[in-house]
Amino acid sequence: MSIRVYLNPGEVYVGRPDERIETVLGSCVAITLWDARRQIGGMCHFLLPRHGMPQRAPAALDGRYGDEAMALLCGQMAAHGADIEGCEVKLFGGARVFDREQAEGVGQINAEFARTLIADTGLKAINQDLGGRGYRYLRFQLDTGDVWVRYGASMPQAVPA
Repeated sequence: MSIRVYLNPGEVYVGRPDERIETVLGSCVAITLWDARRQIGGMCHFLLPRHGMPQRAPAALDGRYGDEAMALLCGQMAAHGADIEGCEVKLFGGARVFDREQAEGVGQINAEFARTLIADTGLKAINQDLGGRGYRYLRFQLDTGDVWVRYGASMPQAVPA
């Protein structure tokens, strides 16, 4: 039985094979990294692509923002001994949550940002489940690298990713 770790928006977590990371996404995006050889996995859960305001002074990275969440995730993975270039990358979320939300709402902006961020870092996503409507519940098994998705409110049925 694995240890359950729940990831809130703005958080980053890297763990061991006996753990699983769970989260719920709407317009937010989660990025998972998994080093199969070392069985190290991690996830970030961001709300917006970037700060939007310039930093006045050097400060700690903020996981609420995609660029900083990814930097935190890669840093923590590397600190645990992961080979970032050899990691499997998966992207999830970026949905429309409200019926009155514009077609190009925050979810779509987050999804496009995540795709661009991964490409800009030289990584390639082996799987992505982005866009749509409603929410996603994710379970990331750190011993296998599998991510299970359960959909709610106008989404298709659960499938392994």
